[in-house]
Amino acid sequence: MKTRTFYSILGILLLIIIGIGGKVYMDNKRFNDEMVNVVKSGQAKKEIEIGLKNLDSKALTPKGVIRSYEIDYESIEHNPMGAIMFDVIINKDDNLVAKFDLNNHSNIVEVGGIGLSENLLDLVKGVEYD
Repeated sequence: MKTRTFYSILGILLLIIIGIGGKVYMDNKRFNDEMVNVVKSGQAKKEIEIGLKNLDSKALTPKGVIRSYEIDYESIEHNPMGAIMFDVIINKDDNLVAKFDLNNHSNIVEVGGIGLSENLLDLVKGVEYD
């Protein structure tokens, strides 16, 4: 009788632990999906392009040194201060990376900061146009 009660309690505890683990997993997945949706939004892409044009005034044109960009969706993370951090790969070169922070407050998306890889910094540092 004692073993049956022990196994019953153990089974109930196991179900509770699995239930809590499933809830935490689903909450994290939902939160991550929301961050991906913010980064994929048109408003975020517009902010990314503004940030790139601040680095290179002719960015995303044939005359600019920044001709294309691609968002690395695998790099999306939540910043402890509430921002969304992710990498943008420039000109399809993994060595040219801009690390963006997006703030999404009251459904307004703004760039909070941009960090540049050393190679990208060297590329845009000497850019001057007539």
